[in-house]
Amino acid sequence: MLPKKPTVIRAIWPNIGTRNRYHRRILKLVAEMAHSVEYWVTARRKSDPPAMAVDASPVEEILEELRELWERWQKKFDEMATTVADSFLKNQFQGTDNAMRQALRDAGWSIEFTLTPAMREAFEASLAENVGLIRSIPAQYLQEVEGIVMRNYTSGRNVRAMAEEIRGRYKVASNRAWLIARDQSNKANAVVQRTRQTELGIKEGIWLHSHAGKTPRPTHVAMNGKRYEIAKGMYDSAVKKWILPGELIGCRCQGRSVLPWTIAEKPEAAQPRK
Repeated sequence: MLPKKPTVIRAIWPNIGTRNRYHRRILKLVAEMAHSVEYWVTARRKSDPPAMAVDASPVEEILEELRELWERWQKKFDEMATTVADSFLKNQFQGTDNAMRQALRDAGWSIEFTLTPAMREAFEASLAENVGLIRSIPAQYLQEVEGIVMRNYTSGRNVRAMAEEIRGRYKVASNRAWLIARDQSNKANAVVQRTRQTELGIKEGIWLHSHAGKTPRPTHVAMNGKRYEIAKGMYDSAVKKWILPGELIGCRCQGRSVLPWTIAEKPEAAQPRK
């Protein structure tokens, strides 16, 4: 008798709606900050014509005021970061759990997931990472704005040129907001799957390349369809380390779980579908 072919469940993708809501909430904060900073800097620059830049006092004053503005917006991001990240992760973790539960049910097993210590630990680690990323946005943006303002004062350029350059920094910050939302959605989805796979005794996966993005990683394309150990991952020669799907920044690959069970050897949490 030929050995039974293992069951491979479908790939579990991150919830796009949850990702998009997360992105919108971060972007709203970025847009409010950028509008506030641009309005203040433009108004302040108009009150100090270029001729006054020869005196050090206006530059020192605007630098001090700009840093006060920086502190206010950093505080705003600090206050909002945990709320925004917590809501996003709760929804993303639950969405991945639901999708994985349905995929297992479609394969013939009914499994009830609970908030285990491992899942709680995974959530707390993901929360800390997301909060740190959100809090990092204003520091980078406002440092760049400070440099623009100082260069404008020393070179005597007009307000319009300065405003256009500051708007360009907003685009960079908004792109960062999108990168955070997309990357953290992929990572949260991958973390939930790995945690549940470990709890259920699923030891192997099949790499599935996303075929997304304009410049896919050649090593990840080559991994497509190959089996790997979940505890180990696959060796990526481009980064010279073992990785799992969705682990690297920008990676949208997924892994399909290879179920090791038979009807007679199912995990305690899995029951045959009636």
